[in-house]
Amino acid sequence: MAQLADTPKVQAAPAPSCRSQIDNLVSVGASLIHLLERETALLIDMKTQEVGALQDEKKELVRLYALAVRQLRENAAALKAALPVVQEEIEAALNRVHDVALRNERAIASARKVNEGVMKAIAEVWNADRSAAAGYNRAGAKPQPNTKKPGFSYAAVVLDEKC
Repeated sequence: MAQLADTPKVQAAPAPSCRSQIDNLVSVGASLIHLLERETALLIDMKTQEVGALQDEKKELVRLYALAVRQLRENAAALKAALPVVQEEIEAALNRVHDVALRNERAIASARKVNEGVMKAIAEVWNADRSAAAGYNRAGAKPQPNTKKPGFSYAAVVLDEKC
């Protein structure tokens, strides 16, 4: 029994104050906003290869943001008491994250649509008549496109870099 008395007692960490929880929510929200704005700008500039590098950080910030919101909800009594003082601050932070997330979602959908359109156009040209795309035939003449396929024609692919 003497060993138990000598063992340090593990105490639960004190719950963070409502103000520190609000500050944490605003801070994490600001970091998430910054990251989403960077990602949106990369998507608009069609730098999709650079977007992948942000995904781990984005997942972590979303996790921290959800945790901060959950902690505030669990501290409902303290939040209700603090609400008159910080209501505008919380609402502004939540609305800003929501607005930036919506813009980011639209940029992702737009980039996906552009990418799918380019891939579809490439596949259509590729599948239209592969033999007509070959260099020269046995007689040394350039092969003619297969005009039996409806809508066949060669077309340049141009990528508009604005979403």
